[in-house]
Amino acid sequence: MTEKPRRKIIWWVVCTLVPLTLAAGWVVTDWYSAFPLGAQKSFVGRQSCIECHAEQTSLFSDSHHDRAMDIATDTTVLGKFDGTVIGHHGRESRVWKDGERFMVTTDGPDGKPADFEVTHVFGVFPLQQYMVPLPQNGAIANDETGRLQVLRVSWNCIDNQWFHLDPPDVNAHLEADDPLHWTGIMQNWNSNCAECHSTNLKKNFDALNVSYHTTWSEIDVSCEACHGPASLHVEIARSRSLFWDRNHGYGLAKLKTPSNIPQVESCAPCHSRRTELTEKYVAGDRYDDHFACQLIEEPVYFVDGQVRDEDYVYGSFIQSRMYAKNVRCTDCHDPHSLNLRYSGNQLCTSCHLQQHPAAKYDSPAHHHHTPGMPGSMCVDCHMPETVYMDVDARRDHSFRAPRPDLSVTVGTPNACSGCHVNEKVLPEESQQQIRQYIDWFNLRQAGDVAVADELKRTDTAMAAAFAEWYSAPTDPPRNETYVQLAHAIHGPSNSESTTTDLPKISRMAIDLTYPAMIRASIVRAIPDSQSESLFASLKPALNDPDPKVVAAAVERLNELLNTNLYSNTTGQLSDLALKIGSELSSICQHPVLLVRIAAARGLVTIPAVDRNRMIAADQKKAVQSATDELRSSLAVISDRAATHMMLAEMAQAEMRMDDAAEALRTAISVEPNSVGPRTNLAVLLESQVQQLQQSLANAGRSGTAVSEVQKSVRRMESLMADIQKYRGEEHVLLGREVLRSEGIPGTHGLHYRYAMSCYLQGDLAGLEKHLNIAAEQAPDDPTILLGLSTMYLDTGRPELALPLARKLSDQFPDNPSYQQLLRAILTELSNKK
Repeated sequence: MTEKPRRKIIWWVVCTLVPLTLAAGWVVTDWYSAFPLGAQKSFVGRQSCIECHAEQTSLFSDSHHDRAMDIATDTTVLGKFDGTVIGHHGRESRVWKDGERFMVTTDGPDGKPADFEVTHVFGVFPLQQYMVPLPQNGAIANDETGRLQVLRVSWNCIDNQWFHLDPPDVNAHLEADDPLHWTGIMQNWNSNCAECHSTNLKKNFDALNVSYHTTWSEIDVSCEACHGPASLHVEIARSRSLFWDRNHGYGLAKLKTPSNIPQVESCAPCHSRRTELTEKYVAGDRYDDHFACQLIEEPVYFVDGQVRDEDYVYGSFIQSRMYAKNVRCTDCHDPHSLNLRYSGNQLCTSCHLQQHPAAKYDSPAHHHHTPGMPGSMCVDCHMPETVYMDVDARRDHSFRAPRPDLSVTVGTPNACSGCHVNEKVLPEESQQQIRQYIDWFNLRQAGDVAVADELKRTDTAMAAAFAEWYSAPTDPPRNETYVQLAHAIHGPSNSESTTTDLPKISRMAIDLTYPAMIRASIVRAIPDSQSESLFASLKPALNDPDPKVVAAAVERLNELLNTNLYSNTTGQLSDLALKIGSELSSICQHPVLLVRIAAARGLVTIPAVDRNRMIAADQKKAVQSATDELRSSLAVISDRAATHMMLAEMAQAEMRMDDAAEALRTAISVEPNSVGPRTNLAVLLESQVQQLQQSLANAGRSGTAVSEVQKSVRRMESLMADIQKYRGEEHVLLGREVLRSEGIPGTHGLHYRYAMSCYLQGDLAGLEKHLNIAAEQAPDDPTILLGLSTMYLDTGRPELALPLARKLSDQFPDNPSYQQLLRAILTELSNKK
């Protein structure tokens, strides 16, 4: 090769291959230079999104998320603060303006009318609510929000008028000390509303000073509420890299995945009825690591899983075949405008007609109604609507077929009867109380015979029509899942055996063909039976792949442990308790927080000396870790009395009695009108009195100084005065709750507690009255049976006590206390002769 061609080759290599090699090296280096796996992400606000996402921002602007909450201004306030007076249950509120300030005159925390300034608004349609700051202890920083309360005086955006928003099923004036009053805990924004109406909210409740120091990144539901903190995404997008990050992808929550779970669970925290377990949730996290979802139980759901109270969609959707078939929220809803993607039946047929012959569903041959008329819309039958908050119509997202036959057997609703039930046949008084279908069930539950008869007649007619229309033998069974669920929770139907089929229900609980929401709810509904049998029935559910099911089984184990902790014969830890304790200890190592916390909750209230016997040495670390997680979870809801009552139980189990008493006093402080902490505190103080009495009894023999004896006497007298005060206050609070629950079934526990309080107050007539009410509602409850039979024996009526004691003795032949009671009654009857 001559010199000239050689130079050409060299030149070509220098000019072509070297740059390509360098470029390739740069590309490879660019690909491998990624942010570390533990890179922290922070909230940067929607302004950082706008420059690249103008279209999405435009769709989002003015949406319900965008207007979820705002500062009260002439632009954001929709209600007319023009001096209008709103009457409600014999009281009045007036809305007006003071210059630029929006004002309301209404009954305040002391029950007296006063003027309050509205500083924030909630929502935009179909109603808007208004918030008022109330005084609290301590200063508030500039970036914090203190205690806000949501007024019940609200603006109807449909009819453009003011109305008073009553709590569900409460049609009466609320006193200022009622937790449902607008100044009460249930209308507190910080505790009940804020988290789902703002972005990156931290409640920051100070239990010591009973004050809120709440913060947020953005006042409404903004981009990062759904996509997660965006600092890393912005940094990656603004870099000169050819690629998204190798470790973090887009740097946001991964919502566009083959599975629908990540996207659905990014919506679920605000669209579910749940308890918050942490304040650390960001979009993309696993739901069950941060929340405990409400299962299918009354009064939130009917026994077949249909929505009764507000469930906010998620709990019903995860029951559905849609969810099981990988349908996700954005298949129907635009994620930014929140509008439906199609109108009318096209919303459903856009998918269903791709899979089935044209008009298989959208035709009278399927729905048997005139096109364009009620009953011809898919949602009329498969997503029946219920109005909440007086004006807010929401649809059941379980997408089920109507089952009027199930309505006949277990009394559940069905979409057919919802349209065809006729209130005109009812007495005028009943008609006035019915505004929508669900009101029929409330009236039937309250004992309205005419309503019950008309519901039964309509359900029977609808079941007959349904059987005629859909009787083709080629049709598959429709929604048998919900039938089985209803029978599992409700018990056997009228046509079935009266004996509960425990093995069948137990098999349903672990049958993976049922949705996890339904399996978990069935686990909660497995009937109590012989303790060992129930334990055996629950054990398989502990290995369920879904944490909701495992947590439900753990909660049942906790109940079983509590009632079988000690042997009736030896007084020592029972063999069953040791087995359950071993299971719970092992479960404390579960990968999901919901389950670990549930297991820890069952162990922490057991006396430490007994708890240690249940836990193997190699499990102690996991149990302690789960216990620490439980404490952190309780701190999230430290503005509720129940939290501090739980902390008191934990302290008592560890014999830290002063800490337990302090926790109960804190419970009273954060929720002064709550029922429970005063009773528990009185019991705790009584144990201290007993210790002092024992010390005084020994004082003479031990040569205790007179001054120390006098000090103990004064301490004992002080404790007894406190006990009397707490018992008296609790009696008043319990009495108020009993009055509110009048006529409501399922309140036997409340009546029993009030009966015991009547006994302590010397009110024997009240004791008998409320024990009998409790027994009528729960005729097989052993605690109530024991209380009632003991009361009859102590008041000289052994003949009335005998059948109750025999029932207890037959149900629990191994319980020595019940056998002893029966013998005492028989002896008393013998002496009477």
